[in-house]
Amino acid sequence: MKSIRITPSGLLLIALLFIAPLALSQDKPDHQLTRKEKIKRLKIAFITKELDLTIEQSEKFWPVYNELQKKVDEQKKARKKTTKDLKENLETLAEADIKTKTNSVLDNDIKVAQLKKEYNDNIAAIIGYKKATKLLSLEARFKRELLKKLNQPLKRTPQQGTRPGRTGHPGGTGRPGGMGGQNGPRSRTNR
Repeated sequence: MKSIRITPSGLLLIALLFIAPLALSQDKPDHQLTRKEKIKRLKIAFITKELDLTIEQSEKFWPVYNELQKKVDEQKKARKKTTKDLKENLETLAEADIKTKTNSVLDNDIKVAQLKKEYNDNIAAIIGYKKATKLLSLEARFKRELLKKLNQPLKRTPQQGTRPGRTGHPGGTGRPGGMGGQNGPRSRTNR
């Protein structure tokens, strides 16, 4: 069977194929999407590009992957709720309750690992074990790169400009709130 490789334009088409239903169901322009929706779109594009999936693989992969993510998210939500309860009530809970809640948190972690193991076989049946294994590291890499981007300071473009009258900024004079004369800001010797 001949394998079809995805070109950059094909990649965009596939990403849009999976993003369009999300966008159409919400009827929101990009600037109105929630942070979670934006991150989800970025993750889809990142994984699609990095795994270099064929069209046939993409059509089968994304429904299975999304099903896994939904189940993992349910477990993580339950874990977060229990962890929050433990943190807020640690001093007032009985030892038996702390043990039960702690075991529940650990059970959630085990369930997530079991889901990933189970779905890894399903995903590997579609894209092969090499790409399925790569997917495990891609998720962590996506998170690292996203955090790195979020922690970078905002870069100003020349069109954004700066406000006049600010010390240390282009167009500023060094005098707060005012423009200097021909000789620039006044110094103590010019007064």
